[in-house]
Amino acid sequence: MTEGTSPQPVDEQKLQQDYAMLENAKAQLEGLLRQQQLIQLAVDEHVRARETLKALAKGAPGDEVLMPLGADSYIPARISENGNAIIGIGAGVSIQKTKDEAEKFLDSKVDELSRAFKSVTERAQQMESAIQELTERMQSQYGTQA
Repeated sequence: MTEGTSPQPVDEQKLQQDYAMLENAKAQLEGLLRQQQLIQLAVDEHVRARETLKALAKGAPGDEVLMPLGADSYIPARISENGNAIIGIGAGVSIQKTKDEAEKFLDSKVDELSRAFKSVTERAQQMESAIQELTERMQSQYGTQA
């Protein structure tokens, strides 16, 4: 500030609007971070399914294997001769596919989920930038009041 210049009065209404925008942006960021976590869990689940399928393909019909149930739990099972897998395709619907088709389907789901994760990450970064900008603007406005 130069000599003879009086500080600008703080626009309380603008400050309140910025604060509301900041709180909204923080809530949106929190939601995006939750989405990120859920997508990552889904990616991990699909990768585990794909890896299990690949491991089963190495066995012969009748071989006994430990099938993962999740939560580090397994059940003994035998590889069947039919060589097919039942794959969930969404909305509680599952279909039977060959091991190769199932592996390709799981690969495409992992790719799709990875793209979604990247998109959410980019949106979260944009939201973080907006939060930073709003915070700086509010600090600047508040600083002129002091």
